[in-house]
Amino acid sequence: MTIPDPQNNRYAATIGFFDGVHMGHVHLLQQLKDIAAQRGLKSMAITFPEHPRQILQSDYRPRLLSTPEDKMKLLEKTGIDYCFPLHFTTAIAAMDARSFMTDFLQKRLGVETLLVGHDHHFGHDTNLTVDDYRQIGNEIGMEVIPASAYLYEGSPVSSSRIRRELVAGNVKAAAAMLGYRYTLCGTVIHGLQNGRKMGFPTANLGPYCEFMQIPADGVYAALATVDGETWPAMVNIGFRPTFEGKARTIEAHLLGFDRDIYFHELTIEFKDFIRAERKFASPYELAAQLEADRRLTQQVIDNK
Repeated sequence: MTIPDPQNNRYAATIGFFDGVHMGHVHLLQQLKDIAAQRGLKSMAITFPEHPRQILQSDYRPRLLSTPEDKMKLLEKTGIDYCFPLHFTTAIAAMDARSFMTDFLQKRLGVETLLVGHDHHFGHDTNLTVDDYRQIGNEIGMEVIPASAYLYEGSPVSSSRIRRELVAGNVKAAAAMLGYRYTLCGTVIHGLQNGRKMGFPTANLGPYCEFMQIPADGVYAALATVDGETWPAMVNIGFRPTFEGKARTIEAHLLGFDRDIYFHELTIEFKDFIRAERKFASPYELAAQLEADRRLTQQVIDNK
């Protein structure tokens, strides 16, 4: 995407963090493209590379659905004309809505029409409503349009709702709202090789992005991609209680795969939840359960 050019173009814009660029965001951006086309404007999404709360609260650690790089790629796929990465600052945080709309959106970026998401606020006066933004727009010569929400099972889709589903292990519901399977990427590192000793060698994912949302502890059916090839995978997230593990790990057993991939990049797409993590009486009992998990994982993958 190229940089917006307010000297030669005017814009229909919307603002958001767009974490995950989920179905709600795609719905919003489709509305934006339609509005821009109707008015002869260019479409522009204004987003934040960093979570605004990180600027205001230094110890805040967000749990994200997409890395900043992946977010920009997903935004580009929506077909909007421009994406403006706005680095949130304390000065921007101190602006009221009128100043932000006038000095930044209108004068700096050339925004003529502003599409406001159903749950979005900007400016330090967060008590304002869409009607207030429309009133300000009328006074400064900017059209303000409220966006409709995208519903899943009767409720609006949001990044926070998807995170809650992931925390509960509901990766299928998360995928339905994202529009794609939830994905984690990282480098394969050496582990303790407990799985290999039981006949289930695993690729240990790490370091994974420290800010990414990790699904609930448990076993998952997934697809794992390494070196351009995708394999069915049984993924375990948790503390390996049978072996008195102290640190949380993400381990993937790639079905039918036997190759050294240490220090290669591994991508995991979560397909379905198999079972919760629990402690077994012995490694032999765990191995028997893993064999059952592997069969179920293959069934899930085969059923697409």
